[in-house]
Amino acid sequence: MKHFYFLILLFCINSFANESFDSYILKKEGTKISINPSFFRIDSNEKFVFYKLENSDVEKKISFKDFDYILIGKIKFKTFKLNNSKEINGYFILCETASKSLIVSSSSDEESETMHYVFYIIDQDTKVVDNLEFDNLKKTKSAEIRADIFLKIQFYFKDCNALMDRLYSFDKDSAQNSNLNILGFFDSPVYIECL
Repeated sequence: MKHFYFLILLFCINSFANESFDSYILKKEGTKISINPSFFRIDSNEKFVFYKLENSDVEKKISFKDFDYILIGKIKFKTFKLNNSKEINGYFILCETASKSLIVSSSSDEESETMHYVFYIIDQDTKVVDNLEFDNLKKTKSAEIRADIFLKIQFYFKDCNALMDRLYSFDKDSAQNSNLNILGFFDSPVYIECL
């Protein structure tokens, strides 16, 4: 049975822990909950986020429908109803511009240890403009699909230098490794604002 969840690599959170970044949940009504940046867990099946307050060991949870977004250092997690769907899902935002956003989700197949990824490029009305699904397998077909990642993102976000520089750092020499290096870009989802 597949269990879906979103990944934030522990080293990614810890690498930002020493820097002074805000970590909070922005609720739908506009209030903020300051949270401990070292504890953040998402259950996408049940549509909950688990967190702890800044100086507490008590685990709390909040439903996807009750918050606008969560910011943990340089990581931004937001819920969307894509293409006017009734289903709400959570995604890490990799980039926001004035007209579009790049969002990603990942899931794991526990039996095979295969990771599945999908990124969406959405407009301001949460309509999907483009997307790409890929995995972490070393098969030729998987490598060929991953080869399209850089070009597809570059097509929509070429004017966002910070995003393109970060993406290139993961894509550089990726072809020599079945295009697996690019997965690091999604496994450590840093939020970049290009407004």
